[in-house]
Amino acid sequence: MKINLISGLSAVVVISLFSLQLLCAERASYVVGVENIEYLPYYEGSDNNNSRFTGYSAQLLKLFGRKYDYNIVFYPTPLNRLYKDFITQSYLDFKYPDNPQWQKSFKDIYTKTKQIVYSKPFLTTVTGIASLNPDTQLSDCTRFGKVRGFTSQRFKAYFEKEGIAVIETADTTELISLLLLNRINCIYISRDVLNYKLREKLNVTTDVYFHELLGVDVQDFHVSTINHPEIITQFNQFLATYSEEIQELKEKFSIGQ
Repeated sequence: MKINLISGLSAVVVISLFSLQLLCAERASYVVGVENIEYLPYYEGSDNNNSRFTGYSAQLLKLFGRKYDYNIVFYPTPLNRLYKDFITQSYLDFKYPDNPQWQKSFKDIYTKTKQIVYSKPFLTTVTGIASLNPDTQLSDCTRFGKVRGFTSQRFKAYFEKEGIAVIETADTTELISLLLLNRINCIYISRDVLNYKLREKLNVTTDVYFHELLGVDVQDFHVSTINHPEIITQFNQFLATYSEEIQELKEKFSIGQ
């Protein structure tokens, strides 16, 4: 009896594809609610036309998914709505970035019967004041720019003072551009973000100074969850086990340099 080799190979391919589909179907998917702002090199979620999320944070969370065979899906959402949806809706499995001290009074209202579980910190940000003047004092900052929805613990009272104009934007490139055009005289921004933008995105010949001596907010980034504490345990294991790969990612995006 003659065997049709082509038909036999086709059958093998079909069976292999079917097996792969079954394997993919069994792969657990988790939705991470993220901020729909541009804050590179940490993250970029401002493309409202789709769920594209990029930057260091995206690559780190995707790496975790590959190591533990999870499909990580990002859901960019306006910052203020993200907090409420994360706590009151069921479609978000995780929130990133998060910190136990952020929106604490809001969380306390909605979490009396729910516990938010936070991962270990895996990114520390240093955020402060930048200007075009190397001798800037806080009193010189009368027209302030900052990322929409961001709250500074150190400078919150100053932002609220009479006579201080605060301009908010969801795009840090625009924020720095406003400073370069002298539309504002100071910005509140992460040192990493400022350095990344000046180096990678903007053709700048003007000096921009980060005034660490005026004070900074040092904040940790965590992943948080209400319904999946077991995944947070795995994520903490991931941070310890793959520390070298994580450090390589940080160096790729020049974080902390």
